[in-house]
Amino acid sequence: MSSQTHQSSPHKPQWSSPTPTEAGDVRMDAPLRIVDINNFFSATGGGVRRYHLEKLEAWSVDPRLEYHVIVPSDRAATERYGRATIHHMRAASALGSGYRVIANPLRLRALLKQIQPDVVEVGSPYLLPDLVRYATRGLNCALVGFWHAHYPIAYVRRPLGRMRMPTFASAAERLAWWWARRTYGRFDATFAAAATVQNQLHREGVEQVSYAPLGVDLGLFRPTRRDRKLRTSWGATDQDVVMAFPHRLCEEKNLGTFIEAYERVRATHDGDVYLVIAGRGPEEQRVIDLSERYPGQVHYLGFLPRRDDMARLLASVDVVAALSPTETFGLSAAEAMAAGNAIIGSEELSIGEMLTQSRAGFAVPDRDAQAIALAWLELLSPGRAQLLGARAHSYATQHFCWNQTFESMLKVYSKASENRQRHAFAQARGEWGAGVATLLDQDRQKERRPDPDVQKTGRSGVSA
Repeated sequence: MSSQTHQSSPHKPQWSSPTPTEAGDVRMDAPLRIVDINNFFSATGGGVRRYHLEKLEAWSVDPRLEYHVIVPSDRAATERYGRATIHHMRAASALGSGYRVIANPLRLRALLKQIQPDVVEVGSPYLLPDLVRYATRGLNCALVGFWHAHYPIAYVRRPLGRMRMPTFASAAERLAWWWARRTYGRFDATFAAAATVQNQLHREGVEQVSYAPLGVDLGLFRPTRRDRKLRTSWGATDQDVVMAFPHRLCEEKNLGTFIEAYERVRATHDGDVYLVIAGRGPEEQRVIDLSERYPGQVHYLGFLPRRDDMARLLASVDVVAALSPTETFGLSAAEAMAAGNAIIGSEELSIGEMLTQSRAGFAVPDRDAQAIALAWLELLSPGRAQLLGARAHSYATQHFCWNQTFESMLKVYSKASENRQRHAFAQARGEWGAGVATLLDQDRQKERRPDPDVQKTGRSGVSA
């Protein structure tokens, strides 16, 4: 694979990351060598991108291991960050989705043979599991999955259900779960970031699933970053309740239902109803139209590439909507809670789990605009959003810690690697034992075989 290895890539990454150190060979002396491969990684991605970058930052200085992350890219290059390495692998664009797809098995195998990993983590469910299984053949490394996308529901059943094909949607979902069992079910271990997701994977026949909630940068996302000047620029005072929708602008996040709920709140509430929307996506025009319809109350900020700007935004609002029913963790909701916001969220999967445990907001049917509007109106009551926001912050500081997550993951990696090594040793010992037994059996066969001269003459062919 043609690549560049350098101290600092001439093409600066479009994401924040630690400062690169001088690059050397791919191999480094480390007890545990871990490789992450994920086609869901993109320069503008959300929780998946953040997960790998937090890993990169934490493990670039950890002497117990060596971390590599292989990302789909428009170029082939290598960047070193302490004990961690980013490998940019040239990959084709996925139909204008903003993602690229690693799909070349020979190129991937060549890189993995060079790295010689102990553990490979697969983060996307479609082509990558089989691709990695081929690319690691003979390398004797553990294969671990991370269930980042609840795709049998999010990308199969729900889209087909919206097309009013319930029978076909149900059959397609069953097929998707079969694929999950065939791919993730064959891994040495799989991580799920929510207990509800872990339980469903178990019910669907995917075993060896470990709970690994993601984390939040608690130093960055905190209530003390509240910016009164920013609130003033929206026309809001300290007494007003400001709602935020900081997500990709698409139907997966239930943007249409949310806009309908906003209209219902406006029709019921006497005062101003402030709304701030940040993000990009295929439904962007609907947001632009809404902001033009209600200037001064609906503010569209576009995509915020700097995490510092997002942290300031979340600390400066009071309520955040998180209405996607298929979130496997819901990082933006967790960051909003850490910043001290009440949440109106889906009652499904990870968001419903967070709200049930924290009591920091309202879990609602995600496609019920009336239920969302009623929860919103409740939070417009004086002091209500502040009370639930304080609960949210307390819960986040206790439960969303990256270091705890990575330590628990290391235990799973180590166990999976040890089990793989033990299995390989037992297999080799069995093959060696079988080989010895075959040789002994051949010797015994020779001893039993009659001398041909004795068969002919009835006596030994050796003369006295």
